[in-house]
Amino acid sequence: MKLIDTLIFSLCAIGLVYFIFDRIKYSNIEIYRDKLEKLNELRRTIAAIESDNKHVEKIIKSMNADTFYDDELYDDELTDKLINYRDNEVKLENLKKEQRKIELYVRRAGKYINNRHHWI
Repeated sequence: MKLIDTLIFSLCAIGLVYFIFDRIKYSNIEIYRDKLEKLNELRRTIAAIESDNKHVEKIIKSMNADTFYDDELYDDELTDKLINYRDNEVKLENLKKEQRKIELYVRRAGKYINNRHHWI
């Protein structure tokens, strides 16, 4: 019985220490506000990139394969748009990963921040 009691007590103590460090990590309101601002900025950037990608996709769909190599259609602006379209896919993937991490932080910190105001 002593072994089981010791094991249960140690698990409770470890859980309590984890909770305390978790609360300290997520209860800083300054970092929370900075993360919210960063999240809003990421959402705007992602929306702008997706909008730009949709525009380029429409251009690609409207182009005829036979006229693609025509010198009149093949200008530097189109080339830049196509290169940016390809690069935006990688950038968009990285931005969405960062957005998920920040959303997770905001969700977890929101519990502590919202409860903190009830104590004041």
